[in-house]
Amino acid sequence: MMEKAGALLDSHAAHWASIYPDAPEAIRARIKSAAEKSSIIAQVELEETRAMPNGGDADMLTAMAEADGDVRHMVLLLTESKSSSGCFLSAFPFAAGAIAHEVTIEDLQCDGSGTEGMIRGRTEDGAEISFFDALFFKNCDAYEVGESYQFALSAFAYSLRPQGLKLVHGGDQTTAHPLDMLKPARNASPDDYEYRATVQHAYPMRFCGGTLWRMRVTVARSGQSMVDVALYAAEHVLPQGYRPKPGDEITGRLWLQGYLVED
Repeated sequence: MMEKAGALLDSHAAHWASIYPDAPEAIRARIKSAAEKSSIIAQVELEETRAMPNGGDADMLTAMAEADGDVRHMVLLLTESKSSSGCFLSAFPFAAGAIAHEVTIEDLQCDGSGTEGMIRGRTEDGAEISFFDALFFKNCDAYEVGESYQFALSAFAYSLRPQGLKLVHGGDQTTAHPLDMLKPARNASPDDYEYRATVQHAYPMRFCGGTLWRMRVTVARSGQSMVDVALYAAEHVLPQGYRPKPGDEITGRLWLQGYLVED
């Protein structure tokens, strides 16, 4: 038996809104429906039991998600082994389709319960990034500051629009491409960024009755090296009629996430 959690969307409301144009109650219904069709992808024993609304004592954290798909619904539950009862703890969009980079960890930020956390580090090219670790609950105990790991990086666009700067040289119009960059968003979480990026690849994919664009975009450059991530953008965050294509310079705001690539 699964108990409801009133704060299910609170910490990830903006993240869900980036892929669904629905009202919060409709998004809750989508998450519940996805959870009923999902399977367990990980279980972690809690260091201490935690009280649940039904009076039980949870001793496990259980993660559930769809078995396949580039974008999935990740649902975290507190569960009690002996009774198989549980309650919702959190839920967030999870981008399984991502691009791997070596990242040296400089700092770990935890939500206090050990369930969710962020990683601040540097890529192999020296770019400094902070990202939400979608599998933090599973892997956090194995991390060591100063060590390097392979992380699959992706992002969800809160907003996206094409950007091109027109310059005139001798009567001819040319396009000046702005530098690709990630800039921490003002008054926001460290994993939220303003970005300018170059689209390398783009294709639409069906997702829960709507369309998500999956793009490979360059968000940072260092000499000849580039930092690419998989960027997902729902139709409702794009300008009306706009279809991303390779070579486009785009700008907006995004949520950066990643997960440890297992051997």
